[in-house]
Amino acid sequence: MLNLVHARTFLAVLSERGFRAAARDLNLSPSTVVEHVKQLEQDLAAPLLVRRRGVVEPTSQGAAFAPLARAMLDTAERSRKVIAETALRIAASSNIGTYLLQSMLAAFHTTDPVTVDLWVGRNHDVADRLTNGSADVALMEWWDDRPGFCPYSWRKEPLLVIVSPEHAWATRSAIEASELVGQTLLGGEPGTGTITLLRKELGQLADRLTAIGGFGNTEAVKRAVRAGRGISLVLAATVADEIESGQLVALPLTGTELAKELKIIAPFGLPDAAPAARFVAHVAREARAGRR
Repeated sequence: MLNLVHARTFLAVLSERGFRAAARDLNLSPSTVVEHVKQLEQDLAAPLLVRRRGVVEPTSQGAAFAPLARAMLDTAERSRKVIAETALRIAASSNIGTYLLQSMLAAFHTTDPVTVDLWVGRNHDVADRLTNGSADVALMEWWDDRPGFCPYSWRKEPLLVIVSPEHAWATRSAIEASELVGQTLLGGEPGTGTITLLRKELGQLADRLTAIGGFGNTEAVKRAVRAGRGISLVLAATVADEIESGQLVALPLTGTELAKELKIIAPFGLPDAAPAARFVAHVAREARAGRR
């Protein structure tokens, strides 16, 4: 396997017609330049350079190899350019993609204006896109530990009970989990992990809840709650605007901490310079800095 660095060194020696001049041009030691050329000659099983009348010139084999070496380096440069221009494919679950990701991407683009191809959908579909290679990185409300990927918990987002301003709880500051029994709980769509979280945190009480699904997304759930069809448990970030405007009332549950650890997932072994690795690093830095 020919080494591109060695080919580059060989061409520099040809261009400068000397090892020391090439070393200065490449910011390498003369001994390193000599070693590169020797290794290249071993790989090709032929002498490539010869010193004549005080200058370094190519042998017949070296002259034949020179245009091929230039083509190799040109191909490598064009390959880097093509890869650099390839869009970063991000898949995100619906809530993250709708309510959290846009500000994250805006902050990322201030220092790294890579093109982004964004896909937003259900958690299960996001996981499938990552594992089948249709996405470079995924942001989800859960991760099921599929092999070959590295998950990072970047945000712990509380779940809040939301009610309409006309609901009997609208003047309350908090409610007990036991009070959810007998209420119509809207949402908890398959794949969001909300029902699983409720069972984990509330135990047998979760089995006594009356949940109605089929809304498809959080926007539909919020409108149904505003219309007085029931209450819901949603991520705090998804109702910030409605709470501020008074369209909905949010209440924490006392005695339990309901929250989801949001995940960003990418394949193991990504080069640090890869766009997906740079985006994961950005999200991790923002998380450590406590930026929301």
